Amino acid sequence: MNIERYLTEHRQGTPRQILRLLHQQRVTVNDDVVDSPLLTVAKSDQVRVDGMAVTGRQPQYMVFNKPIGFQLSMDPTSAHSLGSLLNTLDQIRPLKALTDLPKEASGLVLASDDDHFLTDVDLQEWVSTLRVQLTGEVAQLPSLEGDITFEDIQVVPDTLHQLTTVTVRTRDLTVAVSTLMALKGVNGPVSRVAYGPLPLPVDLSSASYRGLFPAEIDALNGPLDSDLSTSHEL
Repeated sequence: MNIERYLTEHRQGTPRQILRLLHQQRVTVNDDVVDSPLLTVAKSDQVRVDGMAVTGRQPQYMVFNKPIGFQLSMDPTSAHSLGSLLNTLDQIRPLKALTDLPKEASGLVLASDDDHFLTDVDLQEWVSTLRVQLTGEVAQLPSLEGDITFEDIQVVPDTLHQLTTVTVRTRDLTVAVSTLMALKGVNGPVSRVAYGPLPLPVDLSSASYRGLFPAEIDALNGPLDSDLSTSHEL
């Protein structure tokens, strides 16, 4: 069979991920780098990805709904960390989080044991969507409108519940979270509700996580081309 089918059957990623592995010269057959998906491999061949035999490499891609105050450490022995939320099976994996969401914020965080995936996603410079609620009705927030930290601002007052929902898009999370937390009448944490093409799953409760679907992985990776440093917006 060809190398593309071989890697697919050994669950090395989505079809686009496998093409990316080959494109990035991360696949070897008998210690020779392979970049063509059409190369024929035999059962006796030694196929490796990132230097690891494919039988021992089954990468994990996860999305967390981080509670407020939790750190992004994946150490399962660290209290109030993402690692402390992992089940027994996932605790043994060398997972890393995409460390961009401040401790003071809640919401969407990505984690994986595939460093190349996290690097590729980070290079896309996806826009983050943040949301916070304010007590009372507010029609405008002049202090935010002139702030270059934010690319888009939506202010939605709720007369019935006497609340205002503020949604912004930004690439500077640290400054954005700090600015939103300083707004008058903040009612609850600042939460990241989307990261580039990935919204926070509506069925993912706080302090829980799930694996990413293949389509989500491909969308986060961005286009498959030689210039992975090009940034994209939602």
